[in-house]
Amino acid sequence: MVFRSFLRSAFLVISAMTVVLQIAPIRALAQTQAINGSMRGRLTDPAGAAIPAAGVTVTNDATGFTRDVQSNEDGYFVIPNLPIGTYTMTIKKDGFETQRRPGIILDAGTEAVIDGQLKVGAVSTTIDVTGGAPVIEPSRVSTGRTIDQVEIENLPLTSRNPYNFMLFQPGISGHPNPELGIPRTVNTNGLDNRVQYQLDGMPDTESDQYGLRLFAISDSYVREVQTVSNSFAPEFGRTTGDIYNAITNSGTNTFHGEFYFIGRPPGWSANPILLQAGGVNPGIDLHDYSMNAGGALKKNKVFIFGAYEHLLRGTPEPVTITPANATLLGLPLSQLGTAGTVQHVQFLDLRVDWNINSKNQIFFRYNYFRNEYPFNTNDGGLNALDAASDFHDRAHVGGIQLLTTFSATALNELRLSEPYRNEHHVPDPIDGPGPVISVTGVALFNGTPLSAAGSRFAEKIPSLADNFTKIVGAHTFKTGFSWQQNNDNQTSAVYNEYVFPNVASYLAAKNDSTGCTISGIANPELCYSSFSTTQGNPGAAYKSNFYDFFVQDSWQLRPNLLMIYGLRYDYYASPSALANAPFVWNQHFRNPAGDFAPRLGFAYSLNSKTVLRVSSGKFYDVPSTNLWYETYANGGLASAFQGTFTPTTTGAPLFPNNPTTGASLGTPTIYALTPNYRTPYALTSSIQITRELSKNDALTVGYVNTEARQLTYMRDVNLINPVSFLPDGRPVYSSAVNANTRLFPDFNGIRLMDSGANANYNALQVNLRHRFSTGFSANASYTWSHSLSDAPELWGYDQSIAIEDPSNRNRDYGNSVINRPQAFTMSAVFMPTYKLDNHFINRLANGNQLTMLVTIQNGDEESVTTSTLLNNDPIVTATRPNGVGRDTVSTGNVYQVDLRYTRTLFTLWERLNTKFLFEGLNMFNTRNVTSTSTTANVNALGAITTAPTFAPLSTVLEGRLLQIGIRTDW
Repeated sequence: MVFRSFLRSAFLVISAMTVVLQIAPIRALAQTQAINGSMRGRLTDPAGAAIPAAGVTVTNDATGFTRDVQSNEDGYFVIPNLPIGTYTMTIKKDGFETQRRPGIILDAGTEAVIDGQLKVGAVSTTIDVTGGAPVIEPSRVSTGRTIDQVEIENLPLTSRNPYNFMLFQPGISGHPNPELGIPRTVNTNGLDNRVQYQLDGMPDTESDQYGLRLFAISDSYVREVQTVSNSFAPEFGRTTGDIYNAITNSGTNTFHGEFYFIGRPPGWSANPILLQAGGVNPGIDLHDYSMNAGGALKKNKVFIFGAYEHLLRGTPEPVTITPANATLLGLPLSQLGTAGTVQHVQFLDLRVDWNINSKNQIFFRYNYFRNEYPFNTNDGGLNALDAASDFHDRAHVGGIQLLTTFSATALNELRLSEPYRNEHHVPDPIDGPGPVISVTGVALFNGTPLSAAGSRFAEKIPSLADNFTKIVGAHTFKTGFSWQQNNDNQTSAVYNEYVFPNVASYLAAKNDSTGCTISGIANPELCYSSFSTTQGNPGAAYKSNFYDFFVQDSWQLRPNLLMIYGLRYDYYASPSALANAPFVWNQHFRNPAGDFAPRLGFAYSLNSKTVLRVSSGKFYDVPSTNLWYETYANGGLASAFQGTFTPTTTGAPLFPNNPTTGASLGTPTIYALTPNYRTPYALTSSIQITRELSKNDALTVGYVNTEARQLTYMRDVNLINPVSFLPDGRPVYSSAVNANTRLFPDFNGIRLMDSGANANYNALQVNLRHRFSTGFSANASYTWSHSLSDAPELWGYDQSIAIEDPSNRNRDYGNSVINRPQAFTMSAVFMPTYKLDNHFINRLANGNQLTMLVTIQNGDEESVTTSTLLNNDPIVTATRPNGVGRDTVSTGNVYQVDLRYTRTLFTLWERLNTKFLFEGLNMFNTRNVTSTSTTANVNALGAITTAPTFAPLSTVLEGRLLQIGIRTDW
């Protein structure tokens, strides 16, 4: 029933789109390059014969940049490495009329296919030809899209976060981030947040965990967003998932810019989704000032663009600890208030473009970012106010690109960049003194594990990439290499945390009284599920180097058949291991040297309105640098101590002891990296067919299969000789630490970061696209998929936990944490124009814009867990009940519609436009919850005695937000 309802909703939206789709100008769409675009085509005479040696000139309308080529003996021409923008193409050949094609819009990473049939006549006669770039994109092999400037400037974006645009491309699903970070629980080819973030084709990916951007960006200077979710060419790599490439704006010959202010009127927005009954709406404040401007310092030669944004935004998250539970725990009700989470953010961007001469073009760019954010982490949900931490964040980013044209058939692109980010958490002034107290499914209070001593992450990534293109006949060869060095300086938090199974056990320990619900515990001060601690100085500074090399060819085998094939090689050089590491496996790091990735794709035009695309390839992931960091910081050195204890473990402290060193706590639990480390990779294949419905409308239906191998996962390698087994076969180990219970008795648990986990993903993808024309564009995508894996994700942003049975990984086989069987998204821009006789009515009818974003998708996968640990594994934080698989329940479906209405108030001097805008997120105020209480009470054998309540705990999504603004552009 839910399935049919879901399909019906998606079908109705697609059907409504199809009815209103209209017609469009020339637009190029076929992902090929990292930041620039290209054109290709074939010239023929009226009889269909090839026209060789015809002159083809393209001119950028905004900057005057030009490029000249000639068609080869088969009539083909290719013009690679073109800066993005709107172009006019001129085609000349003696004996034929000159053909002029204006309005070719070239987006980032796209290729315009412009075939021309010349008419016999005098070359002095020029005819204009409109249209010509097929909507079916006959040279595209990959899956993805470019979110163009019209969408960037006009789609609703209450978060002010361009990274959220990633969710509106084929085959991707997840949750938008209400702040400035990455989208959450993003399904990228069946894996969690496998995204390679770039800014102008240069690195913007944090290296310690998968799928983190290195620095925040502002829509005040983003011009386009190129996304490629599957089957990309060998030029792209370092991910098994998605490429997200934000392209910055630049100056032109025409002075242009904008200023806007956006705010949220008090009382307009709905209550936060999880605000308790009777709670006071905290007022989700927003004051956002932004401006940018660009122009020519010297016409057709030197251009400058700058942008600045100041954002003040409240993102309050209600506390969901019930007053009744707070009273039982002894928490003051003031701890249940909503924290003053207010971001204070600044962005700065400066870019200079220089057309040095006809052979060389260069640009320089600098970006600055600053964020002051109280109550950033551990706020809201089951976190009391005294559990939160504050956040300080800085970033400086520099980038350069040089394009060199050696000849019409030989070109080079060189990119250099150096981003730097420094972020750290600090205790909020009202934080508890510790130890942190966590009552499972009830509350967390008295301190925060993320900032008790200040966790810090600083990273600088100098990089260099060089690509050379050579055109030979029907072949466009491209080869290149890149290098980046990750300079990391990390410090982990120092903290103590007691976890209790329920309120009764906490009160027994707190009051040193009867009432402990944990069997076999005589001393009430040991009536807790586990005690976790990090002490000393856990941190490290280290460097790693990533290299890659590729060679590829785009071969026009026939006029209707293009083959893209090639080979990529990646090498990830680790830092040096510690020769004095206490655990032998941490004394050497293995660097795999055979990571070759072949790729092959075809685009076959069955006829002028239908294209078949088939591709397959191997894609290597980057190793998370946390693999190396954890062996330094938490590998057992005397400078730092990390451990997890059950009440029966030797050295387990009496509650509420708050140790400041590890000396009194006995045997540590450490991290180790497998000596057989292998680079994770995915084998991905896809088949798509695209059909032109009208001149500007295309429907694509495709199938994607991803088989991920050698994934990194975590298991406890130190446990031996189980003392018993649960009814479903999972072993139960002794909590004692000695030679009979531990393989290496100097350690309690060993968190082995191992290689070998597997995942698979199968998806049906449907995309309906209407390219911008007569004031309207739309893009709708539906994905029906299933993601399975045999181990939880390690160092994914949304998950990093161990398998439950270290002797049998298959017991964790089940749905992936990002499994989202059905997902539908749509973006639409509607800017109609009318010509009416009545002046007043004509004025009202024009100058209106309506844009929207729609998301309808299944909820998030969750695992049912037990209130007490069943297997005594010191590295496992939660176990599942007997016979219950991983990720077998999910939160409710997500339904969200965001809108923006813009009205032009007046226009001065035909260029200065002042507009009013109204913007709304989650217009229907749908209660979208992304986390529920899945904790079950069980007996000693893991049988459920009290089922989970599945009560809402937290959400990364927001209730209805309404904001208004004023915008002036020129």
